[in-house]
Amino acid sequence: MRVVDTQISASGWAPCNAATTGNNSANCESFFGVASATAAAGERSLVRSIVNHSYQDVLPSLNLAWDVAENVVLRFGAAKTMARPTLAYLSPSVSGGPTGYFDDGRVFAINLGNPKLDPFRSTNYDLSAEWYFAEGALLSAAVFYKDIESYVQRTRLLTTWGDMGYSLDLLPAGFTADTLFNVQSYYNTPGGPLKGYELTYQQPFTFLPGIWSKFGIQLNYTHVESSIKYMFSTAANSNTSVTTTFTENDLVNLSPNSYNATLYYDDGTFSARVSTSYRDGYIGEILSRENVWDLDGKQLTTADVTGKDSVRNVDFNMSYRLSKKLSLTFEAINLLDTPDSRYVDSSLQLADRYTVTGRQYYLGARYKF
Repeated sequence: MRVVDTQISASGWAPCNAATTGNNSANCESFFGVASATAAAGERSLVRSIVNHSYQDVLPSLNLAWDVAENVVLRFGAAKTMARPTLAYLSPSVSGGPTGYFDDGRVFAINLGNPKLDPFRSTNYDLSAEWYFAEGALLSAAVFYKDIESYVQRTRLLTTWGDMGYSLDLLPAGFTADTLFNVQSYYNTPGGPLKGYELTYQQPFTFLPGIWSKFGIQLNYTHVESSIKYMFSTAANSNTSVTTTFTENDLVNLSPNSYNATLYYDDGTFSARVSTSYRDGYIGEILSRENVWDLDGKQLTTADVTGKDSVRNVDFNMSYRLSKKLSLTFEAINLLDTPDSRYVDSSLQLADRYTVTGRQYYLGARYKF
């Protein structure tokens, strides 16, 4: 059982954007600097932004192991977990805000970071069977299920300035904590289920005669299925409303199928191994689809995702022990010269980026003092 208490204090500086200096907060301070890499240097008016947040998590966990036989073990695990959002999401950044207050019923738009984000939360279950059928050998199978209860996405919501936790010093005179804003930021949203299984086989070939007994193999295969509900919101009616749509898709940056395979040799003096790894293509980002029209009036639909094509790599390394303290090493990476190929749109798969890093070779020495 773990009890986690998280205290967040996000601090930074934001520009005072009032169209007239007199409408800026009295806490705005003058600095000499540049507003961007291309802007000329000059006097800038900034105000300190501090947003505080806290949350608590009770994270129970259970791990059981049952020796069914002398060389067979069943394992079961259950746990609640949390992972905090990245610092980029929690940054108290402010951009695109209003330069003046107008008491005409309008809803103002702004882009913010969100220090008040709660963490990713999930409940996890794992069940595995392991068979140690020989010395150094293993055959195992595992199934897992994760209920992702809390996710983080960037979208738009209608909310008051006070609910975002920011000081009124960042706004021109006239705004209150109850002023309604159309805010584009990072928000906690529902997640979804993730499930799969994993197979593992490893064995040194000690049962073979002569030099063959120094060889061995390691194999691993993983299959994963996921379904995450993604939310997209766009401003409408002069920011007074938000149109929200939902779509379900795989969890981003997750390959449905992947495997690793290694063949090795080790006689205590000389060792070598060749390894291959493969992972299916995966979705990098879910995009908000919009309807647009070409010059002939034909309706078009924008891309739905960005993604990365499947990847297969082969690496090789070896080591020769000259003495108890000195070893020579050689390593070859990406022998297949596999590119990093990325695309836009799941149907058309239009080329987005194609990067080739080439094969890499390293020769080295290791000395133990």
